[in-house]
Amino acid sequence: MQTNGSIHTAVRIYRGALELLFALLPSIAILYLHLFAAEAPPFKSFLIHEAAILLSIVISTFVAYITWRCYLVSGEPFLRWLTLGFLGFSLVYLPHGLLTRLADHNMALFLLYGPAARLVLMACLLIALVLRGHSNDSEAQRARSGFWIKGILLFLLIDLLVAALALSPYSTMSWPRILLESAALTLMLTAILSLLIRRSNSPLLRIYLIAVTTFAQSSLAFLILAKAWDHQWWLAHTIFAAGFFLLSYGVVHAYLASGSFISVYSLEEIFTQLRQEKARAEDALSRLKQANLDLRVIATTDALTGLSNRRHFSEQAERLIERALFEHAPLALLMLDLDHFKRINDTFGHPAGDRVLRRFAEILQREVRPGDLCGRFGGEEFLVLLPDANAAESLSVAERLRQSVASEIMDLGEQETRITVSIGIAHLGSSADNLHSLLRRADRRLYAAKEAGRNRVHNRDSLLDHDSLETE
Repeated sequence: MQTNGSIHTAVRIYRGALELLFALLPSIAILYLHLFAAEAPPFKSFLIHEAAILLSIVISTFVAYITWRCYLVSGEPFLRWLTLGFLGFSLVYLPHGLLTRLADHNMALFLLYGPAARLVLMACLLIALVLRGHSNDSEAQRARSGFWIKGILLFLLIDLLVAALALSPYSTMSWPRILLESAALTLMLTAILSLLIRRSNSPLLRIYLIAVTTFAQSSLAFLILAKAWDHQWWLAHTIFAAGFFLLSYGVVHAYLASGSFISVYSLEEIFTQLRQEKARAEDALSRLKQANLDLRVIATTDALTGLSNRRHFSEQAERLIERALFEHAPLALLMLDLDHFKRINDTFGHPAGDRVLRRFAEILQREVRPGDLCGRFGGEEFLVLLPDANAAESLSVAERLRQSVASEIMDLGEQETRITVSIGIAHLGSSADNLHSLLRRADRRLYAAKEAGRNRVHNRDSLLDHDSLETE
């Protein structure tokens, strides 16, 4: 899983580097032509210019139609303004082609429509980008034609205003073209900055970013270096056309990827979201498993000592006893009780008593064998079940426990003390034996050990002190 994640990250970095290189290629071409190309006469071809403009308008109109149909299905504001951008570009760019042959008579009338069309396109694309992710328009809003009629009228008005500017006394000045191109370039740079901040994984928006970056480079060439009909001017047109076709491709590709374009998210972005949801679900499942484990620990262990509680000990002991009876294997039960524990609570307080119980549980877990079952039966009373332990082995374990406890110095907080433990042992006998019968015998022998003076181990119904150990 980690290897797959590393490969995915490496691929994304490589893809980003290729996209960056592709986006900056126009600048390399512009710089090369400016620095190293030999002086050459302008290339004036009305027919080629008209054909290129016509191709751009046909593609722009076609993509506007596709995007509009997608908007009718989804109602996304992003698509509404994307459609308006392509439509506006077509209507404002059209005079640039129609008036090509008037270039010799009125250069402003010919040149101003290019930056005006780019300004209209970028204004709509920037608004579309701002509205991406907003709530969708209702079906009633989609059916209204007023928005589109107003947009078309606005674009026709822009055509008339550009014509009026070109026919005015200001047409001989350079500032109208510079102003339009600079405004378009400003919107392009704003869109680029917005896309970089958002860092979307959508291929449509990555193509969008490359296209707008290409537009910006073409505008720079038009604004700073190009003159009408020179090679830099043709290069700027080619760069803009490349960005425009790339943006058109991104829209069509997104439509094909998502079928009905219900949402302008690519399949890759959907998969990214699915991976994120899967990671969140796995994290939630992991936390749920941990919570269940914590609940199981709470339900099966004694909160103070960490040993099995009475219920869990009984369940486990019954299972082990059944197995021992089936296999005819030995088994022993130890019942342990701390001597004079009430006196510790009364003298030093319950917090000191809790410290003693926790320390005693640690000794218990340290001294028993692997596989033995330890539990707190209640208060200062504990149980240890010894599977596969005969009389001698169980006696050895019990005596080791008794000696370890007696030799331990107990920390009570402000002072220290020593305690002792009394132990009663019961062994599995006939097939009629069960946990209840073992507990009864162990309890009787524990009582006998206490009656005989405490700090003793008893494994039969006659007393056994720590100096003279007998077996059952």
